[in-house]
Amino acid sequence: MANTGTFGYRSTPDAPGGVKIEGLSKLQRDLRALEGDLDLVKGEFLDTNKKVAEIVIGDTKKFVPVLSGALAQSIRNASTKKSAKIRAGTAAVPYAGPIHFGWPSRRIRPNAFIYEAVDGRRAEVENIYAERVTQIRNKYDL
Repeated sequence: MANTGTFGYRSTPDAPGGVKIEGLSKLQRDLRALEGDLDLVKGEFLDTNKKVAEIVIGDTKKFVPVLSGALAQSIRNASTKKSAKIRAGTAAVPYAGPIHFGWPSRRIRPNAFIYEAVDGRRAEVENIYAERVTQIRNKYDL
């Protein structure tokens, strides 16, 4: 596992597995300051975040351990206007966290399947966000 840390935990966007978009906070402030259709402005990144999450989810299926397939089926897109998010596990699949991050006292080694998928698609994700930021800046003349 590349850059996953001792137990697969990445605490910040600056960590090896995180993606930080320089200038995103300023762009979001500029968008909020725009007059006009605020509902349109608020959702500018939602579609992009969903697209990025779906790309990563597709690759996650290659790395997730499979016994019954329930864990792989529980992986879903939970993106918001501010971030691309992927969730794994449900009430019926409560073991997603221990499988992904490990559980040393139970001798469960981490299998950071989501991080592995992100690591493999990092350049593509960065390009999608860079392209979208440029589109928004041009659209609103920021």
